[in-house]
Amino acid sequence: MGKSYFVSKGLCRIVGGLVLLPMVLCVLSSCDFVSSLVRRDKVVAEVMGKKLTEEELYRNLDLTGLSSSDSAGAIDLYVRDWASSNLMYELARDEFSGNKEIDSLVESYRQSLYVYEYELRLIKEHLSTQITDDQLFSYYKENSSLFYLQEPLLKGVALTVLNKSPDYQVIKLLMESPSDGNMDMIESYSVKNAAKFDHFMNTWNLFSEVQKRCPLPIHEVDFKRKTLYTETDSVRTVFLYVSECVSAGDMQPFEFAKSRIRSILTEQRKTGYLRSYRNELYERGVSNGSVKRY
Repeated sequence: MGKSYFVSKGLCRIVGGLVLLPMVLCVLSSCDFVSSLVRRDKVVAEVMGKKLTEEELYRNLDLTGLSSSDSAGAIDLYVRDWASSNLMYELARDEFSGNKEIDSLVESYRQSLYVYEYELRLIKEHLSTQITDDQLFSYYKENSSLFYLQEPLLKGVALTVLNKSPDYQVIKLLMESPSDGNMDMIESYSVKNAAKFDHFMNTWNLFSEVQKRCPLPIHEVDFKRKTLYTETDSVRTVFLYVSECVSAGDMQPFEFAKSRIRSILTEQRKTGYLRSYRNELYERGVSNGSVKRY
């Protein structure tokens, strides 16, 4: 029997499975009840013995917010893709059966996956990743060359205002000194007029991040503390008030660098622990004869 027989047989089983699909669509398209109505073992489609159940279909397909017709279309597309992928796999496996290179790659990936999952478990169960602020600060001081800025770092407020807004001059005055009281009025204005408002007084932001969130390109300048900057086109103006800043070429504030340092130290701990574990495993293998050197 050739490949065409197996493919035809597989297609027949798929068709048999798809006969049940209208009933499945009715169940799955009722999103409010779907989680309680899904039958774990009900087969939606089958390809050469491999079965697709309602549970697997629902788990891999998010139908939230879709109409009944859109849900039906999404389910049909998923089932077709699932079936054709499995048929393609059967053809490919038959075509390359006995291919040593592919078998070696599959085994290598299988081994890597097992090792990776085992390492994750080891780290989770045996390695403390708790790092104190003192440890973070020590690394910060000892490795200062890693923490110089390539671009300005800012804290402040950005607000976009239409040039024809009757409140333009008032907003400009408020933005020149956005105290707590002024900030309430600025925020109220932004809500009332659906104006783009970005408050980052309490968190450091790279200049490039601020630029991305502004509807007009902001030109980099030698920013100063407690200073208002503006960018204008024919329709709107962006007011950027800088409350605090650090210039490019200066060292990052510890507050800003902390998250990066934590990631560095955590990764160092993981790498060191796994290296030590592997060395210990090797020495034990040599001792008990599991590892033989020739």
